[in-house]
Amino acid sequence: MQVARTEQQIEIPTSWSALPMGDWVAAEIQERLDNWCPNLFGYHLLKIGALSAELSCKRSSIRHQIGVAPGGRLLDMYGDPLDLPVRTGSVDACLLAHCLDFSADPHQVLREAERVLTDDGWLIISGYNPLSLVGIGHCVPFLRRRMPWSARMFTPGRVTDWLHLLGCEVMFDERFGYSFMGKQSWHSWWQESIGRDYCRVFASVYVIAARKRRFPLIPVRRRWQLPKSLATPGMARQGW
Repeated sequence: MQVARTEQQIEIPTSWSALPMGDWVAAEIQERLDNWCPNLFGYHLLKIGALSAELSCKRSSIRHQIGVAPGGRLLDMYGDPLDLPVRTGSVDACLLAHCLDFSADPHQVLREAERVLTDDGWLIISGYNPLSLVGIGHCVPFLRRRMPWSARMFTPGRVTDWLHLLGCEVMFDERFGYSFMGKQSWHSWWQESIGRDYCRVFASVYVIAARKRRFPLIPVRRRWQLPKSLATPGMARQGW
């Protein structure tokens, strides 16, 4: 298992068009967002990363949507996902599209997203699965220097464990893409159908939606009482 944090320089894509089959992956993620966004309520939605900023959450009732990243298009402000310029507990939903895959410290990215979320806020994450054909390309030396195989890639199970440690409950978990994700890759409806039915664990892309859970703890107050005397009224008490 690779260490989550690294000191290596990571090339970060600033658009889906920079990734092989990026437009197709974005369209598939967008389809999931269109299904899940009606569940999002509140006042503010934060799209973290340039890829997130290019996705639409217009089917959500949240009207104020902000894209933040170090660079890219369709951004509302520039900021580092490792240190978001956003107040704690002020955002109702966060979208991280492939943000963990291209981060030197994915733990910190998740901690920052959890920090800015309100209680019961939504966190939607997508990424490449290393247990897939894309993951095989990540292990090939001459390919791992190119996108998308240069992505760091963390298994959906590992990301789910990170979310549980942050006190988040996974509500949706979908997978898609059963190809090498190269320029010559091709798809058909039967390939995706068979993959969803029998090879879900080997899907190339995962999309997870979780909610931040905070249950208030009500302290149990101790009932203070005077100690009951062992002697009944009228009995002689021994002096000490």
